Amino acid sequence: MSTHPLIRGSARAILSLAPAVAHQRYGQAEQNAVRRAVERGHFRPDEEETLRQWFARYLTARAGLLETIGDLRPLAEGQVQGARPSDELRAFVIAYTAACLLVRAGRFLVGNFATHRIIQRKLNEPCLDHRIPRRQYTTIRRSLTSPINVWRLHQAVDFADRNRSEILRLAKHPLLGPVIDRLDEEEEALRIDVTTYVKARLRYRLHSWRRRRSSAAQQGLFRILEAFGRVIADVRTPGHVDRLHAAARDELVGLLEPGDVIVARHDNALSNLFLPGYWPHAALHVGLPHVREMLSIEVDEPQRSRWKELHRVLEARKDGVLFRPIEDTLAVDAVVVLRPQVGPGDVARAIENAVRHEGKLYNFDFDFFNDERLVCTEVVYRAYEGVGGLEFTLADRGGRPTLSAEDLVRMAVERRGFEPVALYGTPKLGKDVVVGPEAAHALTALHRDTFQ
Repeated sequence: MSTHPLIRGSARAILSLAPAVAHQRYGQAEQNAVRRAVERGHFRPDEEETLRQWFARYLTARAGLLETIGDLRPLAEGQVQGARPSDELRAFVIAYTAACLLVRAGRFLVGNFATHRIIQRKLNEPCLDHRIPRRQYTTIRRSLTSPINVWRLHQAVDFADRNRSEILRLAKHPLLGPVIDRLDEEEEALRIDVTTYVKARLRYRLHSWRRRRSSAAQQGLFRILEAFGRVIADVRTPGHVDRLHAAARDELVGLLEPGDVIVARHDNALSNLFLPGYWPHAALHVGLPHVREMLSIEVDEPQRSRWKELHRVLEARKDGVLFRPIEDTLAVDAVVVLRPQVGPGDVARAIENAVRHEGKLYNFDFDFFNDERLVCTEVVYRAYEGVGGLEFTLADRGGRPTLSAEDLVRMAVERRGFEPVALYGTPKLGKDVVVGPEAAHALTALHRDTFQ
């Protein structure tokens, strides 16, 4: 029996997110930064940046888990066409695993990392560079000790226990099996005794004082959605409509060439909220399937079958590095198209380089040293690095070399290997696509305003 695409995407997202959440322990740099700050009584700028880099990665992974739970809401509400009764239990298992990961990561933050008041105060401060709103630490701590959340998650645990044999049978499923393996490791996080909960609640109250429906599977999923729904609503605006309208999208599609880089902003994407700069996301336009023959691009047969007429963008999201429909990639609020300044043969080589990574999972650790999992900008980096003389300068962020989407825009503004082709949706533009010199001028002005 085939698995619904919503289930497949959510399961892949969990497999991408789980290692990142499990690895969100502080390293030596973070340990040293917080230890020195606590001993001194305040953070120095370099220590503050180390802490915020870690917290931004933590919040990004956490937002990805919340987004995955939110993605399953239509299935819980019976709004997904083609869904089978078996998909309800599969959706529950994925959401339940995400809830376990969220709770465990939150408890590590509260109980192991932010154990001193000056760390808590620092984590509650807003940070414009990483788009971190104020009071994030308190929000997480409150969600962990909310009586109604604890009760709803307790109901989810009870449902999982009553349906354990059916859940275990899913362990043989090729995609859900690894999710259940992760569930086995994380589920204990939801099994909290009353005494432990009361102590945690009292500690939160002290912290607060210092600051001043149809099926059982759906009902189990509803409990998880209800428990985290308020958090999702706090981060994501309900009823958001993308600013990029159909006419502008069609115009952009007509301008795109194979090898172009699409840098985008979605105001409402949870997993992009804590990335630096105005532009958080990038994708590679590989073009229509006939481009393979025109540019003599060599592609493995399994990837050839997935590079379809409508799937002309290679893009890394929380569910992995996949060929995606251009309409899906351009369901955004703002977008800039960057064109690499290399020859047609170089473009073909770059696309071949990138397509080799198709099917891999997303890397929420943002680690460029390991290509087993990729972040969105790493698709572009691994496509073009060293091709046609194009070189990238990786920036050290949080003790690791990275390339942000904003770094790609900076390269285009400075004409280092890329040039702006088209721009839409930035604050000072109207509802039209601007191209050529006008796009370059508007992008330069936005970049200057962002970082001045």
